[in-house]
Amino acid sequence: MNDEDIRELYDKIARTRYQFLRTELRTCITALEMAKYELSVGNSPVAEREVVAIEKGIRTIHRFLPEISEEQRTELQARLTDVKAMLNSLKVELNTPSP
Repeated sequence: MNDEDIRELYDKIARTRYQFLRTELRTCITALEMAKYELSVGNSPVAEREVVAIEKGIRTIHRFLPEISEEQRTELQARLTDVKAMLNSLKVELNTPSP
């Protein structure tokens, strides 16, 4: 294996890592939507499980963020900030008793 082959492998790993993080972020967004729906129909236990899944996804994203390019990191961090804000809002709703 020569230097060019190794460089190609590193590039492929970098692309795969970025795709993984984008997919993980989309999974968090889907889980947020699911949690909001479940909460709207009064199913708090399922909404709470989705919150746990979202928090795990966020931790996973944070773990791998340092390993992607600055441009990609900036993009994902901005979207992650939005996800965290929505998650915090959802947590407030979960802790607010129904009338």
